[in-house]
Amino acid sequence: MAHKSTSPAKGNGRSSAGAMSDLLARASRNTEGAAQFRSDPLEDAKAARAVVEAAREHAAELSRRGLPQAYGEAALQLAQQIEDHLQALPAAAVAARGRSQDAAELLADAAASAQAIRSAVLRLSRGPDGRQVARDFGLGEPFSARQPAHVTRALQRIVAGLEAHRELRADLGVQAEDVQTLQDLLRDLTRVPGAGAPISDEQARLYQAQGALRAFFDLFAAKTSLALAGDPDERARLLALLPRADDRRHKNASA
Repeated sequence: MAHKSTSPAKGNGRSSAGAMSDLLARASRNTEGAAQFRSDPLEDAKAARAVVEAAREHAAELSRRGLPQAYGEAALQLAQQIEDHLQALPAAAVAARGRSQDAAELLADAAASAQAIRSAVLRLSRGPDGRQVARDFGLGEPFSARQPAHVTRALQRIVAGLEAHRELRADLGVQAEDVQTLQDLLRDLTRVPGAGAPISDEQARLYQAQGALRAFFDLFAAKTSLALAGDPDERARLLALLPRADDRRHKNASA
């Protein structure tokens, strides 16, 4: 069982800035691998504080395993950044309230179609070239079902991906009429205000910060599993603090 301590192991001199750089780099590599975030960014930010506090209780052992307190400091910074970015995105909710019923239904249908194919591609693209295939279909890019620009870009990437990877159509169950439906949705989406708008810098920064925080959670889970291998109850308590990646209860909070 690991001894609880608030003192990091000697010899581990990584600064919070260095830890932040490492987490951002890991997030970037995850994006290249078409990683998706299925958790709510606000819930991730809230969970970060509890996770960091728990990490401090086992600081010495976690630091010895390669997770010094500097990573916790970086995680707290990322949590604050996420909250700041979310507060800076109120325009999305205002735009959503201003849509007509027809536009809202069209956006919902298009988003559901895009998400269904994205999920299927993620399940099926597990071969040696799977990451490249997933990227070709737009996996790993920000996606909000409430943002017309996000949905439009997702459909564009899917249509292009289906053209570039025709061999995947049969596995996906996509038929010619399905492709035509996607193209029709894309055409109709051009009439929805905001469909042609670029993805904002604020949205991109939010996605980057959440990705880096998820990278911290992954490191915490890996190091904790080893550091507390002899104390399964405490290990389970700490791992239970991590927000589940497939939690969709607040899936629209980032919109």
